[in-house]
Amino acid sequence: MEKSKKIRLPTFNEYSRKALEDPKFRKVFETPDEDPFIEIAYQIVKMRTSAGLTQKELARRLRVSQQAIARLESVKYRGHSLSTLLRIATALKRRVRVEFLPV
Repeated sequence: MEKSKKIRLPTFNEYSRKALEDPKFRKVFETPDEDPFIEIAYQIVKMRTSAGLTQKELARRLRVSQQAIARLESVKYRGHSLSTLLRIATALKRRVRVEFLPV
């Protein structure tokens, strides 16, 4: 009986780093989204990674679980509260600005 080879899948960070090398992908990735929930998720990820933090490290700063940070960074999540965004901003030495735009 043959031993099956173990396949190592790239981590999300490895995959995204490689994908961002493609100029077309990078342009689409960095263009603000019309969906405010997707834009919030993207900005949380961008701020956290720019600060050099993992989800677990940010979670410790906020005294929440890593799963809570993953949920906040999910493009499917629709439960962001202003108070949570303010806590994240404070932990990352940022501020929050809310802007209403014409349709």
